[in-house]
Amino acid sequence: TNQMTGSSAAEQERTAPSTPVSLAAARRAVRVTGTPAPPVAGGVYVASLSPAANIAVGPRTPWGVGPELAKLLPGTEHSAYTEDSYSTGTVLAAAGERPLAVAVRDAHRHPWMVRALDELVAARPGTTVVEMGLDRSSPRGAVYIATCGAARVCGQAAAEAIAGRAL
Repeated sequence: TNQMTGSSAAEQERTAPSTPVSLAAARRAVRVTGTPAPPVAGGVYVASLSPAANIAVGPRTPWGVGPELAKLLPGTEHSAYTEDSYSTGTVLAAAGERPLAVAVRDAHRHPWMVRALDELVAARPGTTVVEMGLDRSSPRGAVYIATCGAARVCGQAAAEAIAGRAL
């Protein structure tokens, strides 16, 4: 339960604004760098590298591209990793043969995320990286998507880009 509002993450998800205006703004804000692969027809594995919770972003604050991508691409799976739970081998094993997408929020503030991105892109050069915070890092991956925010509509706009939908 959110200490400030008394609402749970599930309640916040159900009531989060997803108006056409907010989604249209999120779509306009998305920047894609690199050569997008042909539209993905099957599932993707999304690894979300989650920073430690702080006063501005609590542990139950929903963010990421995984849930939205799973709505568009059946077979998509997603997992969240923290600095303590992340290992390159674990992510690669979970991804298997599926395309890999890695979602981060403010990677430039977290050296472990930068190292993780470098390791994953070195192991899987076709990786798509989605930056959902401040876009202050150098683009990494075959495709680099900057959303300029971590709201649900930003995740939806990034998911559409990964799935090959028009923005």
